[in-house]
Amino acid sequence: MKFVFVICTILLAGCATTNDYQIYVEAQRSLSRDYTVAETARLAALTEMSKSTDPTVKATAIMLLQQLQAGTKTVVIEPPKNWLGF
Repeated sequence: MKFVFVICTILLAGCATTNDYQIYVEAQRSLSRDYTVAETARLAALTEMSKSTDPTVKATAIMLLQQLQAGTKTVVIEPPKNWLGF
């Protein structure tokens, strides 16, 4: 009985010391920051394209800017699971 208690204590202590959630939060922040920088660069490029004197380039830029209003995709990482799979 003591052996089972010791094993359970070690397993629970091991789960409490893992730092998976902090890694998860940092990954979410990093992805969000990277996505924001990429989206800002894309918007800047489309804005410059819309200032072009070439009507084809200008029409393409306006069309792509209008497509942005349709919706954006959010990047999501699933939270880490504990050793029981929850």
